[in-house]
Amino acid sequence: MTSPELELFDANPQWRLLLAAYRERHSVKKTEWCPRIATVDGVESGQLSTIHGRLMALGMLKFEIGSRTEGVHYQVTPFGRQALQVPGERQLVPDWQQPEESEIPAA
Repeated sequence: MTSPELELFDANPQWRLLLAAYRERHSVKKTEWCPRIATVDGVESGQLSTIHGRLMALGMLKFEIGSRTEGVHYQVTPFGRQALQVPGERQLVPDWQQPEESEIPAA
């Protein structure tokens, strides 16, 4: 099963690198929200802002505005986690059937 959003995601490998970096940071630090990632190997720093916007527009990355000192925090959505799976092995599950963020075990 595929969707236009996943086809667009798969056509842009740098998007996967950034989304995977958030997923990794979330797993390692065991936090629900992560501060903005400013560098990713394989992605030009000038592209990161655009990629953040694209991932949010596709519903793969969500954000939360913190205080002035904390800035913006990000979290990979259930759809984003599905996008990170190998394309041939994806089993798309509607958002309403996804477990809550706090119920998902860290990978």
